[in-house]
Amino acid sequence: MSSFVSRWVVCNTYDVAAEHLDANGVLRPDALARWIADARDAYLGEVGSVRALVDRGLLLRAAVDTAGAPPVVQPSRVVVSAGATEVYPASFTLAFRVRGYGSGGDDLVVNLAASVSLEDPATGAPVELGNEVRDELIALEHAARHAN
Repeated sequence: MSSFVSRWVVCNTYDVAAEHLDANGVLRPDALARWIADARDAYLGEVGSVRALVDRGLLLRAAVDTAGAPPVVQPSRVVVSAGATEVYPASFTLAFRVRGYGSGGDDLVVNLAASVSLEDPATGAPVELGNEVRDELIALEHAARHAN
């Protein structure tokens, strides 16, 4: 059996309260979506070259679809991490790992992803990210220090 530790740029921990769970003890989709959005925003906050492009008026697209994610049952704590996994000329993939710990007995891992892109607000056309964004994403991933 082999094991490995993945490294993540962002790693947020949340204590789960009753309002985060449905009547069956399953993590509510709105709580999961909010915590993933927090991780996404924290990651994007680290990418100065993307922030500079947004400041110049480009629109950022980075939706994460949590529909169909396996249920996280009876967690007392949830850890959400984020990191870039693939870089394309006009987008990059932001991966998320959600790990629930607690009274459910198992630590369940849910892996999700989002395509992040920038577009011209006048035309809706995707904009090439360029070498500066690519290089900064690679540098962030090399400096990642969180395990999840």
